[in-house]
Amino acid sequence: MKRINILSTLIVCLIFNAALAQNNNNCVYCNMAVKDDLHKAEEEIDGKTIHFDAIECLVNYLKQKDEASFSKLRVSDYQSGELVDVKQATYLKSKAIPSPMGANLSAFKDKSEANKLKTDKGGEIFNWTELKAKFINSNFGAINHSYHDHYRPDAHAPIGVMGDHLHEKGGLMLSFRYMNMIMDGNKSGTDNINNDDIYNSFMVAPQEMTMNMYMFGVMYAPTDKLTLMLMQNVVKKDMDLTARMIMNGMPMLRDFSTSSSGLGDMKLGVMYGLFNNHKTSLHFNGGINIPIGDIENRDDTPMMNDVKLPYAMQLGSGTFDITLGATYKMNCTNTSWGTQFLSTFRTGENSEDYRFGNLYQLNLWGAYKLSKNFSASARVLGVSEGKLKGMDPDLNPIMVTTANTNNYGSNKIKALVGVNIAFPQSSSFKNLRFGIEAGAPIYENYNGIQMNEDLSLNFGIKYNVL
Repeated sequence: MKRINILSTLIVCLIFNAALAQNNNNCVYCNMAVKDDLHKAEEEIDGKTIHFDAIECLVNYLKQKDEASFSKLRVSDYQSGELVDVKQATYLKSKAIPSPMGANLSAFKDKSEANKLKTDKGGEIFNWTELKAKFINSNFGAINHSYHDHYRPDAHAPIGVMGDHLHEKGGLMLSFRYMNMIMDGNKSGTDNINNDDIYNSFMVAPQEMTMNMYMFGVMYAPTDKLTLMLMQNVVKKDMDLTARMIMNGMPMLRDFSTSSSGLGDMKLGVMYGLFNNHKTSLHFNGGINIPIGDIENRDDTPMMNDVKLPYAMQLGSGTFDITLGATYKMNCTNTSWGTQFLSTFRTGENSEDYRFGNLYQLNLWGAYKLSKNFSASARVLGVSEGKLKGMDPDLNPIMVTTANTNNYGSNKIKALVGVNIAFPQSSSFKNLRFGIEAGAPIYENYNGIQMNEDLSLNFGIKYNVL
């Protein structure tokens, strides 16, 4: 385990070094990444090149500058991507050809090509002087961030969803999440079950379980389409139980508690962009679970000291698990929504001769932007987990429900609501983002006897370093 922890530290260090060395080519006016080669522009002053992701950003920037101080002003030809002098280009404003910042401006080195597209798609033709004059009216060249503004509070999914977004090339983000889940009472299938029914088959009945998880994450984007992710959990689990013991021939109930804490499994993830435009995006999710969480935790009970704890009280899966899936998102002017499907496959039994069931998760969420800083979200999560396979030989399956492999696997639907906080680009806190979310199951169907999930809480902080 020590070697794996050292390896994870090295990975984080390498990500930091690579990110700090990366030249993040952003627009000097709107700070968005320059991605569209057919609409970008650039200026040169004192041998230094300044980049713009759209013609509208260039012209708006020049409103506050002396154009004569720049040795070069160039825009991309829409047909070839070739950079041409701004005074030699012809400009077409057409709704049929959207530009990155919403002004619908394209440049052409060949005036006849501009006129041809105007005939086909509609619009207005301008030369450089006419274009600048039009920008005196701010509505003509207004910048529209509403669809792809990374600083809007609903740009990310609710805080309980991981792997929901890609970063621009060179982007580096650190995150911290706190997750709390409470389980109270027991169910058999979809029905509540009382302690007396449990004692017909088991000596011990679980009463309440609390899980606290602290997750530290790093995300880094070596390219615009590829984002890498590393997450490490610290987990604490506490369970209250009641044992029915026979003393002097009489049954007696005895309350006790067990706990486990430490590092959970480490997760390495990759997200690859498949499609992205002004409103919608689709990316692939992949990941691998590195089993560094302890699966041999022990604690004292009234029946025996230093007994191995059941499967649910261990800190990791003990297996190298593969996760595959995809995430689709859409941003509108004041709303956004998305869906994510993830499948986790276990790869063989762990060192204690068992493996958890495969896991399938479907998230569907929507958010409404209340202001520049706040958005409200709602989310529905469907979870299907298969049965536990194998058996730990150190566990007695008739001692407690959680030690019996027949009592694992379920189908659940959860509903959650949340609030997200972000800051506009002009703010000193623009790189910070907060989220909080709370919810509970609206449907539970368990294999065998399992604890009833109650409330869950997710809180997180994200910080964009680059």
